[in-house]
Amino acid sequence: MQDRRVTLSQNAIFQDIAGDGVILDLASASYFGLDGVGVRFWKLLQEDGSLRRAHDALLAEYDVEPSLLEKDLDALVAQLAEAGLVTVE
Repeated sequence: MQDRRVTLSQNAIFQDIAGDGVILDLASASYFGLDGVGVRFWKLLQEDGSLRRAHDALLAEYDVEPSLLEKDLDALVAQLAEAGLVTVE
């Protein structure tokens, strides 16, 4: 995985609810839901925005093939970017 950086939108308000997550986009008043892995990913992005570090941490925490994790994270980042919740550098 490339070491791209992700910046979280200042309009994105995150709430962890019993292991699942909800992101409210204040700009559009829309919600985006995350499962447990997505919640962990969002929290890792909050630390420093490094996709490489988030990928490596999730790889260490979950039993998943590296290529599948990379594919899933790329898809999630694309969805978050399309929703205006993150920007990718």
